[in-house]
Amino acid sequence: MFVNLSGLCATTKLLQCRSMGIYMCDVTRKFHKSPEEVPDLDKEDFLARKQVVKQVQKWVNDHQESDSEVNEWIPILYGYERDWGHLVFTDPTLTRFLLVMCFGERNCRCGNHYHHDYDSLTQYQANRLMSLLTYLNHDSNKPNWVHATYTTTPSRGLPAEFLDNLQAPESQRTPPIFHITPDNFVPSLLAGELEKIDNLLAQSEHITPPAAELRDKVLGSKKDRPEPEAWMASILNAFERHRCKLVSSIQAYDDGDHSQKAAWPSHKPICKQAKTNATK
Repeated sequence: MFVNLSGLCATTKLLQCRSMGIYMCDVTRKFHKSPEEVPDLDKEDFLARKQVVKQVQKWVNDHQESDSEVNEWIPILYGYERDWGHLVFTDPTLTRFLLVMCFGERNCRCGNHYHHDYDSLTQYQANRLMSLLTYLNHDSNKPNWVHATYTTTPSRGLPAEFLDNLQAPESQRTPPIFHITPDNFVPSLLAGELEKIDNLLAQSEHITPPAAELRDKVLGSKKDRPEPEAWMASILNAFERHRCKLVSSIQAYDDGDHSQKAAWPSHKPICKQAKTNATK
């Protein structure tokens, strides 16, 4: 089977990790290139992800002899995963995961304040990843947890405690760290998504189809999408648009439709929820 390192299907990549081995799906070498050699990512998106990959790799190199709970992380997804996050790392057992969302400026000038609620977006994507893992890995490699945070420009760096402490954080910080487990995740997969996942699973001879009760355990609805923080809602301005101003703003993007289309999935859940709330 051919492994497409640029693939955007998280289900396919996770199944390939099980059938072909995690190291076959390692996307590290993608970031040994220059931004110009990776046309499927804009330059800023490439640099943000590359810095995270390098930072995690340095941490791994520095902790080879440590007694850390996990001392090896392999990046298996890097392209924008519409449902699962920006960067996904796994440990060698395929049971513990890091999810890192790579955002732009902490407060951009797109005119849509809901777009800035990176906390809600990150937690939402972490719950969706845990939902997917619970559904896929029901017969082996059952997930232990998803550890999630995000980065912003210009620093692009991960907080040191994100890798040093792989437990639920004891205090709030910015950016926050979310620790999602099988006991606390919010079911977040939609019926249409589960149907597509089932179609992929049906093509594999080695995967036991998930039971109906497991489907119910991970099934969510559009109502489960994150709502922006109250202080953001108070500064809503003219949200009668049918699309987020981020997409149409010339200030935000100067390089055409490609960047606008690429950005839309990352803030669509927040923006559509905001529009719904604004019209109530």
